[in-house]
Amino acid sequence: MKKLTLLALLLSSALMTARAQQTRTTKRTTTTTTTTKAPATPAAPAAPAGPPTLASVRTTEPGATVTVRGVVVNGPELGNIRYIQDKEGGLGLFSNTLEDLKNLMPGDSVEAHGVLKNYNSLLEMDPVQSVKKLASGRKFGAVTVPAAELTKVLSEAYEGRLVKITEVERLSTTGGQPAPALVGNVNYLINGQAGAIVRISAPSTGPNGLVGFTPPEGKFDLVGVVGQHSPTGTPTGYQLLPRLSTDFVVAGGLPVIKGEPVPVAVTKNSITVDFSTINPGTTKIEYGASPALGGVVEDKTPVTQHQMTLTDLQAGTTYYIRVSSGNSMGISTQPAVPMITRKK
Repeated sequence: MKKLTLLALLLSSALMTARAQQTRTTKRTTTTTTTTKAPATPAAPAAPAGPPTLASVRTTEPGATVTVRGVVVNGPELGNIRYIQDKEGGLGLFSNTLEDLKNLMPGDSVEAHGVLKNYNSLLEMDPVQSVKKLASGRKFGAVTVPAAELTKVLSEAYEGRLVKITEVERLSTTGGQPAPALVGNVNYLINGQAGAIVRISAPSTGPNGLVGFTPPEGKFDLVGVVGQHSPTGTPTGYQLLPRLSTDFVVAGGLPVIKGEPVPVAVTKNSITVDFSTINPGTTKIEYGASPALGGVVEDKTPVTQHQMTLTDLQAGTTYYIRVSSGNSMGISTQPAVPMITRKK
C-alpha cells in the first residue's frame, strides 16, 4: 500500500513538472518598439517683396497709392518735378512743398510713396507723401535712337525716361525757322519735324542753363526726359525735355580743341597759352625747348576756355607747346606749335 501511494505521488509530481515546462515553453514574449519623430524644421521665411518696377506701376490706375524706387535723372532745372527711372520705366515725382524732393539731384537713388495722378496725360506721383534718399552717385543711362527713328521713344513706353536722339541736324521754331537763343516755356522742333517737340523749361537758367542758350551748328546729339502734355487726354503731346545746355552734345561729348593754341601774354620768362574746346575738359600743356618737350603743367578743372601760364622760361627762346584736354569721353590733343619768349 505504501508503494502504491509513493508511486502515485511520483506520478503526480512528474505531471505537474511537465505542465509547468509546457507553460513556460508556450508563453509569448511581447516587445514594444518606440519610435521618436524628429521635430520638423521650420520653413525659412519668404524674402520680403521689394517695390514693383516702374513699368508695372505705370499700368496702375490713377488714384492708387504706391511705393516706388528709382534713380533721379534731373535737378531743379525742370522745376519742382523729379523724374526717376529704373531698367524698365520712368515716372515723374511732383510736389510744390516737399523739401526732401526738391533737394534731390541726378544720381540719387530714392524710394518714394504717394498717389498716382494723370496731369494733362502725364502720369506722375502727386502728391508725393514721402521720399527717402537711399544712395547718391548712381549711374543712369539713356535710351539712344537716331533722329530718323525718334518717334519710337516719343511714346508712352518711354514716358519719364531719359533718351538720347543722335544725328540731330537742327532745332527749329514751330514756324520752321532756325532756333535762335532759346526761350523758356517755348516749344521747338527736332529737324523741323511735326510732333518732334522739344520743350524748354523756364527754370533752366544760369551758366549751364538752356534759357538764352543758342543751339550748336552742324550735327549734334540731344538728351532729355520724355514728357507729355495733352490736356484733351488723347495719346499725343509727347515732348523731349532737355535739362541743361550740356544735353546738346557735339562731337560725341569729346573736348575737341578748336583751332590752334595762341599766346595771349609773353614776357622774357613766361608765356600764357590760351585755347578753347567744344565741350568741357581738363587742361594740359606740355612744353620744351625742343620737339621732345619734357615739361608739363595741368589743371583738372573741366572748362571750355583754357588758359595757363608757363613760367621760368629762358629769354629769347623758342618753345614747342602741345595742348590737350580730356574728359570721360576721351582726350583731344593738338600737335606742338612754336612760341618765342621776349629777349628783354
